Amino acid sequence: MGAHQHFVANPTGNDGPEPRGTVAFVLHSHLPWVLGHGGWPVGEEWLYQGYAHSYLPLFDALARLGAQGFRNIASLGITPILAAQLDDPRTLAGLESWLHNWQLRAGSLPNNHRVRDYELGKAQSTLAIFRSHYSRGAAPRIRSMIDDQVVQFLSGPATHPFTPGLDERIHEIAIRAGLEDSARRYGTSPTGIWVPECAYRPGQESVYQKLGVTHFMVDEPAVVAAGGNACVAYRLGESKVKVVSRNAQISDLLWSHERGYAGAAPYRDFHAVDHAHGLKLSAVGEKSQQEKPLYDPQSAQIQVEVDARNFVRELKTSFEAQRKRGAESPTVVIGIDTELLGHWWHEGVTWFERVIELLPESRISTSTLEQVTSAAHTSIQLPASSWGSGKDWSVWTGDPVRDIAMMNSQSQDYVLDLIERNACTSAHLNQLMLQLSSDWAFMVTRETAAQYAHDRVLAHMNQVESGVDPDAPFPLISFSASRVRTRTDSA
Repeated sequence: MGAHQHFVANPTGNDGPEPRGTVAFVLHSHLPWVLGHGGWPVGEEWLYQGYAHSYLPLFDALARLGAQGFRNIASLGITPILAAQLDDPRTLAGLESWLHNWQLRAGSLPNNHRVRDYELGKAQSTLAIFRSHYSRGAAPRIRSMIDDQVVQFLSGPATHPFTPGLDERIHEIAIRAGLEDSARRYGTSPTGIWVPECAYRPGQESVYQKLGVTHFMVDEPAVVAAGGNACVAYRLGESKVKVVSRNAQISDLLWSHERGYAGAAPYRDFHAVDHAHGLKLSAVGEKSQQEKPLYDPQSAQIQVEVDARNFVRELKTSFEAQRKRGAESPTVVIGIDTELLGHWWHEGVTWFERVIELLPESRISTSTLEQVTSAAHTSIQLPASSWGSGKDWSVWTGDPVRDIAMMNSQSQDYVLDLIERNACTSAHLNQLMLQLSSDWAFMVTRETAAQYAHDRVLAHMNQVESGVDPDAPFPLISFSASRVRTRTDSA
């Protein structure tokens, strides 16, 4: 391992020159429960695409970087509801069949098709990686990366609910379920969580502190509105819980529709599908082009190098600006939906891996969310916020989804009443958690599969009331009625 690699592997910089700055990648991996709820377009097909194009290649890239000596590359968040699906035998059987089908579709392209060899190679290599490392689920690969300190793991509430809409007792159940599932699955006791939708309600840190959660991330406008600095970590009020915000300007290099990397002309177009083969064979192309050009993997790889180097330059510019403002240890925190890398942005995983490889030569270290927040001493009072449109709660509580918010409240009241009567079962709790997933309101507000989302809420609500649990994503063994009631009464 070279000196530069060792520098990144040891973010403290004790074995080398002082770092120019530190970047903390926070990778948020989540899909709602889709097993047994249809195939295409938002059912199991969604899960297989995410597994094949995002999770599997990203985990594989992290493992390669770890083998090179890189440590503390990122904070890897995997919601318990996704983690359960990544390990479920039904997912693994369905995914292997899906990968076979991908290989067949790629092989059916004409032999002289310019993209055939590339697409067939991707399908074959993905199937081989799946058989080598994932045929029994993703947990063993993830656990080894955690154990080797390649990544720091972030848990979260069970099914990614919109937490400001939760009764505090339900919030506690959701968090505890997530933490305990992560401990069982990965052999770790995470102290950091990904807060769904980066949503914050003043005072909710009391639940976090009670359950041993020490740090999380919010969106930049929340900290700025409170008079804070987006590059600084803070304690929340009088609690011991620490918070830091993502850097919106740098994160937008990935997310922005106008200037985001994913929109570069040589990259593969997510939306253009060759329906004869069910494959994405077109490049984004120039806006002036009337027809999409065929995808050229070599041109895309050149663009990856350009964008990776540009990203590193942008980091250096941010660090220099922070130093001019008096920062002793400039830091940039970047929050990324893992599904952006590979699924939405085909070349995203390759870009991420290349960025990590380039950082040492620029004296930029990587760090975890826990490390970034460890030095937080100054207290801050944050306003209600999220990273959704408008940076408020409207995506999950506004007029288009007011009925969903009301149903969620009714089901919580129903379950709390069962708890008081010592009549609550794990079936009630599992179905409540599935109903409370933030995804359903998001899909309605964004007008993507709105009817599917409404149907899912209604179905889970009915199953809450009937005590039927056809999904059983993970056991909520810990949540007997007596335990929940005792905690509430003693609070």
